[in-house]
Amino acid sequence: MKKVGIFGGTFDPPHLGHLIMAEEARIKGELDEIWWMPNYVPPHKKVSSKTTEKQRIDLVTLMVNTHDSYKLCLIEMQRKGLSYTADTVQDLLEDYPNMQFSFIMGGDSLKNFHSWHKSEELQAMLPFIVIVRPGFQVPRVSVPKEVLLLEEVTVELSSSYIRKSIRSNKENKFLLLNEVYQFIKENRLYE
Repeated sequence: MKKVGIFGGTFDPPHLGHLIMAEEARIKGELDEIWWMPNYVPPHKKVSSKTTEKQRIDLVTLMVNTHDSYKLCLIEMQRKGLSYTADTVQDLLEDYPNMQFSFIMGGDSLKNFHSWHKSEELQAMLPFIVIVRPGFQVPRVSVPKEVLLLEEVTVELSSSYIRKSIRSNKENKFLLLNEVYQFIKENRLYE
């Protein structure tokens, strides 16, 4: 049975922190593949850029192309509407019964996991791999029963920081893959 890590996010833009999270999860979780899954509309985030759906898919594709074990999963983009993880995981479990899925997320998401749509059902569906941040404390309320905490490698980086830096013309291009940085510049994203 193939072991697959689902790595969902807005990825607007995807950055080296995402790449490090994906690879740490793949190695430490002993996963065969990482499925990068851009959200259509995340229910917990306010949309703060004008990046098109196609542009976000193109950006994530550049990340996926860095490793043979990375795949692009467009289930949430194709479904449209709010991207509820519980609904997506249920669909994946039905569509791929011969896969063993894990869900990859950052420690900041675990802190709010109790407020996720159908969080009780979701935690029964699959194990979680959580990349923690410095000073992270495991929350006391509703966390998944099966969690692999990865603490050895952390990156304190956010897409919102990168968007803000580009808008103010003070970006650090080394926070992004060169191909992602070039795509952003050529398409004048986040300006």
